[in-house]
Amino acid sequence: MFDFIEGSPEKLTPNHAVINVGGVGFGVSISTSSYEALKLEPGKIKLFTYLHVRENVLELYGFVRIEDKEIFLMLMEVNGIGAKSAMNILNKITAAQLQRAIASEDSKTLMKIPGLGGKKAQRILLELKDKFKNVDFAEDGKGGTMDEEDEYVEALASLGFNYTQAREALRKAMKEVKNPKNKEAVIKEALKRLANR
Repeated sequence: MFDFIEGSPEKLTPNHAVINVGGVGFGVSISTSSYEALKLEPGKIKLFTYLHVRENVLELYGFVRIEDKEIFLMLMEVNGIGAKSAMNILNKITAAQLQRAIASEDSKTLMKIPGLGGKKAQRILLELKDKFKNVDFAEDGKGGTMDEEDEYVEALASLGFNYTQAREALRKAMKEVKNPKNKEAVIKEALKRLANR
């Protein structure tokens, strides 16, 4: 039910979107990365959705990429991880970073996510690592590996900035510096912009 919805965005915030589908407004909880993608594509949009039913509440979760939805559903299969917890994880770390952490059994990266303690991090690794064991994360741009931009965002996030602020500052910084491959220069320029917010 509700595998996807397609329509025009009426309202868009970092964690929520209202999509007009044939005159009906669907409220959808979205991930931070989906919000970033939606900001860049005005007009008709498509979200891959999951309808979560609990007691008397219906909650619709949406993702720009089908891969993000699939990882969201995988996270919910982990004992103790519900829909809100799964979305919180994807708000603090990209799907590519999460796959990389699980494949390499990197519990430290998972434990940096607010609200995700050591026990839950270990449970995620234990229950999901086999799903990613045959994926090659060494090649850039393939199999969910972190691209250059994600690495920069992770560096800024480790300094305490949230994902949305970090990515916005990063994109502006990469346009300003002479050599976008110079990580130090990009980070310095992004920090300058974050400090002036």
